[in-house]
Order: sequence, then structure tokens, then C-alpha cells
Amino acid sequence: MLAAPTDINSRTEYPRPWMGGHWTLRDIVDYELIATMGLLDAAADRRETLLRQIYEINRQTVEAGKKGDPAAILIPVATQHDPREAGHVVEKLQMAGVEVYKATAAFDADGKHYAAGTFVIPMAQVFARYAKDLLERQYYPEVRRAPNAPVEAPYDVSAWSLGMLLGVEHVMVKSPLAPGVGLQKLEGAPAQNWGVSGSGLRFGFDYLGPDSAAAMNQLLKDGAKLTFDATERGARVSATGISRTQMDRVAKDFGVTVTADAAPARDAATAGRIRAPRLAMYDTWAGGNMDEGWTRWVLEHYGFASTRLHNAEVKAGNLREKYDAIIFPDQSPRSIIDGNTAGNTRPEYKGGIGEDGLAALRAFINAGGTLITLGAASDLAIQNFPVPVRNLKTGLSRDEHFAPGTILRVEVDTHHPIGYGMAPSTFGFYNNSPFFSVTEGFASQRSTVVARYPNNDIVGSGWLRGEELMTGRAAVVSVEMNPGRIVLFGLRPQHRAQTHATFPMLFNALYLSTVEGAQPKARTPD
Repeated sequence: MLAAPTDINSRTEYPRPWMGGHWTLRDIVDYELIATMGLLDAAADRRETLLRQIYEINRQTVEAGKKGDPAAILIPVATQHDPREAGHVVEKLQMAGVEVYKATAAFDADGKHYAAGTFVIPMAQVFARYAKDLLERQYYPEVRRAPNAPVEAPYDVSAWSLGMLLGVEHVMVKSPLAPGVGLQKLEGAPAQNWGVSGSGLRFGFDYLGPDSAAAMNQLLKDGAKLTFDATERGARVSATGISRTQMDRVAKDFGVTVTADAAPARDAATAGRIRAPRLAMYDTWAGGNMDEGWTRWVLEHYGFASTRLHNAEVKAGNLREKYDAIIFPDQSPRSIIDGNTAGNTRPEYKGGIGEDGLAALRAFINAGGTLITLGAASDLAIQNFPVPVRNLKTGLSRDEHFAPGTILRVEVDTHHPIGYGMAPSTFGFYNNSPFFSVTEGFASQRSTVVARYPNNDIVGSGWLRGEELMTGRAAVVSVEMNPGRIVLFGLRPQHRAQTHATFPMLFNALYLSTVEGAQPKARTPD
């Protein structure tokens, strides 16, 4: 990033790559001032016309909503994989001015029955079209320059379906709701259900979705001892070593429904005891990394503490003494290894982790550490460690396979510890990152596909070229290196902090790094 001078009349020049030449800070200020004054002048001159056009658009939106198709958007609560995420969808719609209601009693719509508590978004409102656009599936049309020309790819992200990204299902109701349906307008963000029932000092709650991880991290900060118990739905968290008052506070803050009993906790040696992970994340000097910033924000938001790891710290070694897990955000292997090599770069910012850094990472894994790679960084492990995984995206041209930003269907092994808290079938955001096949490895290794793309109908929303190349392929792979572990996320589970539905896989990889000798058990066939 270029440092701006404090003197507005400074003659320091900045490049104009899209126009050619250079401009000074005074040029930049003048440019912004002219644009702003032009906008204000146009708004003042055309005030009445603009207001009438805005009014007419809003009137047409309300009238169309009264006629139906759709007449309302329904978001059931009880049937969601994680009901808390339904509340998050509603909150985000409210932030944009959408009016959301809650059904006070059960009702029928389009021949189906919906329970009390269902969120209702009437389409006879000003921001109805915004709500529909944000929630519905995006279909990108076939665009060709000539009848026989190839299909043109979208120039930017082709899918933003909010419900899919948060793992929340919704229904578009065609016919207007019956007049007797009781609706209560939400004046603020919907309250989350929570509570602690039973007696005793062993507490348990279902691990479903990212809010469960936030609750776990707060309990760990409060000194609780946590374990995971596998269940049919995924997992359940057991907590001991805290008071009822502490548990009440966490349940309220994170919307957790807890049961308490007096049964003794299982032996920690067999229960999979979880600690707060000692986490580091690689931070490059080679031009900065957007994915690192977004990942750090997600981790902080959900209560994970992390350390920023630069080239010198990686090459210094002894990483296992400090960390349980190390994350490499989305970045090419070459830029990680070689780094910034420009001649005008200061010495302390020059280069990458180099061969010394790779050796330090091998030692970290051999000592039991967990290496987590996101997106393109997965090739760092595939190319430099004996990982029995192949990146099938490598070598494909844009004409063979391309996704400008697409929401894909994902199948998850919820019995694997990295799949805990996930829905068996969900959605993830894909943007030209790796997808994998698993090959034969050493006898000491064990590779497990945690998440894969389905055998057909992969696209959930948006546009994808080369869909057939991804059918049945792995999206997330865990490789047990005995004693260490490498987790390759071809599908970036935390993309720009939007993909709540896939957050748990990243969080689980961190938790698993703290469990001594954690080796996932083979799933018993149904």
C-alpha cells in the first residue's frame, strides 16, 4: 500500500494503471471533488423527477406483492439444521430495511403447513425485490457473441444466495396468505431460544453451526473442560468444571439450549478432551493477502485467538512447541516459498519461507502439529509433502473449467470430527480453487474425504463451466500423517466471512488439533 503524503500539494506521483501516466494527491482530491459536486448538482436539478421515479418504483413493487407470485417469503425455524442461522438471515435483511414478521400461530400456505414462529417476509413492501434477489437462486443466462460462438463467462461473482451461504432454507409462496394469519412485526433482531434445564454440573448441548463454536470458546475461556460426543446429527458438547451461573450466561449469549445432569464425566483419556487451540496463521509480505484478513476476522468473531506468522518465524522452527495448528490462507505455493523478490523491497520483507521454512513445517507435522491449507495454498502441501492427494484443477484452462464465484452443493461426512456440526448436504462458495482426488499413499498415512461434490446437479446457484469435471470429487481432505495431520480445504470454508454453513469444518480442524492422538474412527456402513 502506498503511503499518502500529509501535504495536499505534494508532488508525489501515483500510477494510473487503467489510464496510463501518473497523478498527484492534488489530482486525486480534485477528481473526487468534481465527481461529488456533479452528483449533488444533478440531484438538486432533478430532485422532483428522481423522487417521483423512486416513488413509482416502490409503488409498483408493493402492488406486485399484493397480487402474489411470490406473495411472501417464508423462513421456517424449527426445521432448519441450525435455527440460529435463520435468525441471522432475518437480521441481515432487517439491516437493509426489509420488514420481517413472525407468525403467532400455525398456518397454511400454498397447500403446506407451517408452524408458529415461522418468519414471514411479505412482498407488498418497498424492499421486497431486494429480499427476493438476496435469497433466490441465481440463474446466469447463456451469453454468446454470435450463434456459434462459445458461451461467455460472467465477469464477476455469479451467485450470492444468502440462505444457501448460511445454510438456511426458505420458501417462496405464490398465493397471498389467508387474511386470518397472525403476524407480529419484528422491531429488532429476533431473539434466540436458549435455556438450561435439569440439575447437576455436567452440561451438554448440540454442536450445530458456528454459534456452537463461539459458545465453546467462551466456555474454554471460563475454564470449562470440554469433550465431543458423536451423535446421529453430528456431535454433542459436554462441559464440566464451570458453575450453573456461568453456563446460564453462555447459553443466553449464544442461543444455546443446554441440559444438565449429575452423571460423572467420562475419562478424559478416552473422551477426546478439547483445549483452546494454539493457532498461528501465515501472513505474507508479498503484497498482502485478502484471504488472510477475512480468515482472521472470522476467527476473532467466533472467539479463536491466533498469532500472525511471518517468514522469519516459520524458518526459525520449533513451531510445535508454540502451536497446535498453522493455517496457510489462499495463496500460491510459489509466492509463499519465494515471496517478494522485487529489488526495491526492504531486506526484512524480502523472500518467502524458502526451503528452511518447508523443513520447519515438516518438523511441525512430524511432531504432531496440524497444517491447514485454504484454497490455492493446498498445493503447498501437495507439491512439497508426501500427501496422497491430487489437485484436479491443475492444468485446466479457463475454457475447460471456470467459476467466477459460484455456490455449489456439498456432501459432508458428519461422522468425521471435521464434519461435526455440519448438515450432511449443504452449500459452499467456490471460486476456481482446487478440487481433489485421493491417491495411494504410504501405509503410515490415512486419507479421508470430509466433504465432496455430489455425483450430479452440483451448481446450487450461479454459473459454472466444466461441472462434469467436479462430479464426485473431494472438496476437503484430511490426511493423518501419524502423528501430525494435514487438512486441505479446496473449498474455502470461510470465504469473505459469508459462508456460515461451512465455517464449522475450519473450526473443527482447529479443535481436532488439540486432541491428543485423535484419529477419526472408520464409519460403520449403514
